[in-house]
Amino acid sequence: MRKGLANPSVTSDTCASPAILASGGGIMRAKVSRNQDLVLGVLRAAAGQALTAYEVLARLEAVGVRGPQTVYRALDALRQAGLVHRIESINAFTVCVHDHADRHRGPDHDHDHGHRPAFAVCRGCGAIQELEDAALAAVLGVVADRTGYRVEDRVIELVGACPTCAEASRGTASA
Repeated sequence: MRKGLANPSVTSDTCASPAILASGGGIMRAKVSRNQDLVLGVLRAAAGQALTAYEVLARLEAVGVRGPQTVYRALDALRQAGLVHRIESINAFTVCVHDHADRHRGPDHDHDHGHRPAFAVCRGCGAIQELEDAALAAVLGVVADRTGYRVEDRVIELVGACPTCAEASRGTASA
């Protein structure tokens, strides 16, 4: 891994999942280009936050990445590989923290396999939390079936204040 971009023990061969990182990786073997590896390193270093493409670019200028198209192409490939998610409400990207250990790995591997998390987005501090909820997914499936929609994609983002920011705002409101 390149100096200063992320934890040197984390390589492009691993997903950002804590379980995978703790196990030393090897579960998900994503073939990534140099630019994708650089972008992924920046997003991993900012885990728990989301960065815009231009924020990623600014962090990569020191290693010679100059054009936004380079970053956008890398982000697109990483999204398709399931290694990053786009946070629609703020037009930014975050590393996937989903545990891939229970997913099938084959030559035609599709990261998705139903992994379509919701996200909690804090407007105060910018924290991003990936939320996996089987009950929510089931309810959405029932609603789609009932309405006759053929769902191609879903975006669920809870935008507001994280517990820390909510508590801080309660403290300043009562003062």
